[in-house]
Amino acid sequence: MVVCSGAAAKVRKKKGECVTRRLPVGVGVSTACETRGARKSCGLRAKRCDSRLGRKGGSGKRVAPCKMSAFVCSPLTSECATNHAAVSMRPRARGALAQQKDVKVNMTLSEPKAGQSYWKLSDDEKRSWMQFQRRGEQVFNAKYKAFDEDDNSEYALTDIVYRAEKGGLLEVQHDMEALASRSPEEWKELFDRRSARTVWPYGSGVWSKKEWVLPSIPDDDVVSMFEGNSNLFWAERFGRELGMSDLWVKQCGNSHTGSFKDLGMTALVSQVNHMRRNGANISAVGCASTGDTSAALAAYCAAAGIPSVVFLPADKISTAQLVQPISNGSIVISMDTDFDGCMKLIQEVVNDYPVYLANSMNSLRLEGQKTVALEISQQFDWEVPDWVVIPGGNLGNVYALYKGFQMMKDLGLTDRLPRLCVAQAHNANPLYRAYKNGYDTYAPVQAERTLASAIQIGDPVSIKRAIRALKASNGVVEEATEDELMDAAARADRTGMFNCPHTGVALAALVKLRENGTIRPTDRTVVVSTAHGLKFTDSKVAYHERKLHNCSSKYANDVIRIPASADRIIDALRTRISL
Repeated sequence: MVVCSGAAAKVRKKKGECVTRRLPVGVGVSTACETRGARKSCGLRAKRCDSRLGRKGGSGKRVAPCKMSAFVCSPLTSECATNHAAVSMRPRARGALAQQKDVKVNMTLSEPKAGQSYWKLSDDEKRSWMQFQRRGEQVFNAKYKAFDEDDNSEYALTDIVYRAEKGGLLEVQHDMEALASRSPEEWKELFDRRSARTVWPYGSGVWSKKEWVLPSIPDDDVVSMFEGNSNLFWAERFGRELGMSDLWVKQCGNSHTGSFKDLGMTALVSQVNHMRRNGANISAVGCASTGDTSAALAAYCAAAGIPSVVFLPADKISTAQLVQPISNGSIVISMDTDFDGCMKLIQEVVNDYPVYLANSMNSLRLEGQKTVALEISQQFDWEVPDWVVIPGGNLGNVYALYKGFQMMKDLGLTDRLPRLCVAQAHNANPLYRAYKNGYDTYAPVQAERTLASAIQIGDPVSIKRAIRALKASNGVVEEATEDELMDAAARADRTGMFNCPHTGVALAALVKLRENGTIRPTDRTVVVSTAHGLKFTDSKVAYHERKLHNCSSKYANDVIRIPASADRIIDALRTRISL
């Protein structure tokens, strides 16, 4: 085993071949290296590593920590020993993917003057460096369009409308011709320049892709907490247990309110803020929620100074989820019904009063959430994984990720779609049942209580959207029982994660797809973790105390309670480890 460019790229020597497994942004240096026979040369993709780390390459030379961002950096030098010969590799400049294909790119991005460092630019110059130079009157724009193909209705994004003319859902349609006026290499360079910086609002993982999200909103109207840019966790040990070499977890719960809902809420509340500043009659923003949506809405509305109203099903969300909207000053209404009942009531309210709907029926949310797909590809050096596994409740996130991957493909940044797997809790599985029937029939179900409370939804609003995404991506749907989802979460926790129950549903689905061979050992697979485990400590504690009546707690970790005695401590330790 020869190490190439540090511990992040492992190279096997075999008949003169140098086979490199690349790792994405945020986990180490990423390379694509190949030599064949007597040809001793290496071609490198853009190298990236965690900005906080200074690693040593295989030659023992220090790799410089990144001074640009947590997303993009390059080592100063690296070497690869292949076929008994050392091969020097010069890292290519950032944004030079086109050079790899011998494509000449006429970039229309501002550049610092000769000899001038980015670090010495003024704030205005930095902003200019992160924007396209205008080409005549070319502008980017978007509008609402009916989701159903037999409905041609369209609306402006400033219209207060949630349904198309024939009653179906809406989606945000971008001017793809205008977006295509910039080359794939230009978009990659622009997005890489902005990622994880502090120039407003581009430091946000959502607003770094502003032209692809809500291009018409003035920067001053954006409401952001620099959400997104979440880490991609290499689940090496858990993957090894499943016989996988390329398993990753996208930690969307590492966000301001602890869930991926922040990504959608920054887009929606920004649009509301923009509309209110231009005279729209919006007194408050409201939602029905199983916990995470209400937390995100309350936080972003509080930041913008906009009143918020949340409808919650009584005794069906965690304490941590409940306290978030309370703390942020939201009007919290708890009702003796389930999420579907709350959803029907909030729709009645927004139809008759100036309360703006924030649920995923409103397609503005999906524009922010689709940036997860862009981030995943960006972290893999603009390559698409083989599989993306997503927990599914109201199913808006399924379509959002599909839309992000499809936009990248349509605009030439990538060349294919990943296969999607939607994971549902057995107690709330209408999409799974439809999938098993070949999508010929769909019927809402009465959702039963599940520990994955945020996806305890029996009549998902985005069912048609999810089915379209699954068909387009050759996707599958899997389910997990309460026992399976809690065991999967606990098993993965033992490899360094700290999973919410909904991520447990996705992990349980992954286990099943590996067991039946649907996902192969070498498939690059990304599990989307939708929330932080700290929001669900009650269920996790109950699992380890074996107090969940419908769970076997196979991976429970008992707390050892003993008197304060050194001898008793040693005796207890010997029951677990060798001393």
